[in-house]
Amino acid sequence: MKLSMRPLLAALVLSVAGLSMANSAQAGCGFVPPQLKPNAWNLPAQTPPTLQSAVYRPETAGRLLLISDNGGWPGEAGIVGMWRFQMVANGVVQDDGYEQWHSDGTEIENSGLHAPIGGDWCLGVWQQVGPGTYRLNHFPLAWDATGQSPANAIQLTETVKLSDQNHLTGTFTLKVYVWTTTDSLNVGPPSIPVATLTGTVTATRVTINSTVPGSTE
Repeated sequence: MKLSMRPLLAALVLSVAGLSMANSAQAGCGFVPPQLKPNAWNLPAQTPPTLQSAVYRPETAGRLLLISDNGGWPGEAGIVGMWRFQMVANGVVQDDGYEQWHSDGTEIENSGLHAPIGGDWCLGVWQQVGPGTYRLNHFPLAWDATGQSPANAIQLTETVKLSDQNHLTGTFTLKVYVWTTTDSLNVGPPSIPVATLTGTVTATRVTINSTVPGSTE
């Protein structure tokens, strides 16, 4: 009786194919082919990703600017935050209130010595000009006693320096102009200040644990 070899050959081919597939599966689950050299097993060391502080500068084509590049001074600007400030000239307190310096280079101030009817909120922009040193360009708006008509245009500039994380000192110059136009943001023809005042400014940082100045609780 003759035996057919075709079923045996078919079974042998299937067995070899199955063994090859098993080896391929092992290679996909961590099996290292022998042709790989041992030094290829270790991936090169990668520097872990880090977060960097940046601010958005629309005047620089709307790009993010690393704070370390802002004026060339490293680290996040220490001025950023909320402060209780006081301005003194000729031994007299000229203003006293709260202000915030924002990381985008803007600043806002709430005056405690000017009535809301005459204008007690004002805005500014700042730039770091040295290690722990900042310059502020600030524009208050003032109305008359009735709060109806513009009275004066004012420009306030400051140069302040952090003495530590929670205190700063510096100088200010305040220039007062008279409005000569109905445009409330334009004093009219070029004019010189009708008054100039210089003095010193100090401030203490407001923190989450700060209380009303002078309170006992």
